[in-house]
Amino acid sequence: MQSLAEFMAESYNSNVPLTWDLSGLSHAVASFTVDSVKATVSFERRGNGGPWHVTFAIEKGESTEAVRSAFAIFNGVFQAVEEFIEVREPETLVFATKRDELANIYQTYLRKWSARIEELGYRLEGPIRVDPYTEFMLTRIRPLGWKG
Repeated sequence: MQSLAEFMAESYNSNVPLTWDLSGLSHAVASFTVDSVKATVSFERRGNGGPWHVTFAIEKGESTEAVRSAFAIFNGVFQAVEEFIEVREPETLVFATKRDELANIYQTYLRKWSARIEELGYRLEGPIRVDPYTEFMLTRIRPLGWKG
């Protein structure tokens, strides 16, 4: 049975205006604000030709606002992921966390976005346990815009 939080995560949709800094070859950052909560989503390519890793951070501030805006914030994170994939077309994009709660959130949102992930030409792998992390990988299986 699905929890209320999972139901809300899968049902709630929103878009946020993203501000991008694409100046680095191995680093990109998307920023957005939901209510008064500022969030940044970072994409970093680790190693020479290695996979891209995605992380996000919330500016310290009113924690109540962040909790109230949690679904919109996660939608913004995954909106940034979608746009990053469309522009950079990485071979692999990795979500990794040490926190089981965040791994569960990633899993819920990745399940929600699974059809779009496939449309973009990617396959979801995970959860993969690499102590102390839980990882999810989006691996490109065909070029963007491929019609098959």
